[in-house]
Amino acid sequence: MMRGLAITGGLLGIIFSLFAQLFAIIDDSYVFGNIGFLGVISGIVALIGAYRINKNNKLASVLLILSAVVGYYAVANIYLVPGLFSLISGIVVVKRKIK
Repeated sequence: MMRGLAITGGLLGIIFSLFAQLFAIIDDSYVFGNIGFLGVISGIVALIGAYRINKNNKLASVLLILSAVVGYYAVANIYLVPGLFSLISGIVVVKRKIK
């Protein structure tokens, strides 16, 4: 269940960051466009963390929490929903033990 939430957060993070870059180019206000690729990279890191959940809990939780923080820093409130998905799954994975 947490793996699906983390995958959703990672994919939404990539999509939302790409949209932020597209609208920044159209707007000619490069506020989100300058570091929007950082949001895409944090979405990819969230996907990597999601796939590592069953193998290494600690690494997966660090990757998920880090991607939530960095993604929110990169594209601000646009990354709120994907960041919350990654953060929630990262915190739950920390509390869970490996089977």
